[in-house]
Amino acid sequence: MNPWRYRALTGFMFWLAMRVHGEIASFLPNTLEGMAAFHLSAALVDFLLLVIVSVLVSGRLCDAMETLCYVSMCVNFMGFIAYVCYFPPVFYNTVMWGLSYVQFARLLVADRYDSDYMGWHFFRSDAARRT
Repeated sequence: MNPWRYRALTGFMFWLAMRVHGEIASFLPNTLEGMAAFHLSAALVDFLLLVIVSVLVSGRLCDAMETLCYVSMCVNFMGFIAYVCYFPPVFYNTVMWGLSYVQFARLLVADRYDSDYMGWHFFRSDAARRT
């Protein structure tokens, strides 16, 4: 079961990782080495988030969030390849922001294995539809 506190903590960790990585990586130069360092560090942050997710949440939510972390690592690799091929960065940026929104949205969607102690059913699950 994944109570809302663990979901909120997971969402906060994702937000904090994005924020800290953005601040640290903002000083990297726009060179081949700088972009390699940027994309590699972003993939390492995604791996760290993968480990955090496996500790904080469980079940289908954990599987979905881990899959999204793997996808993010692949997108970071493809972002570096796109940089080497001189594609505009708007494609990489748009995909990464979209993926981030999907990750945060997945934390909000409950399924029948999640707990709703307050009974609000804000995001209705399968079990909530049956009652």
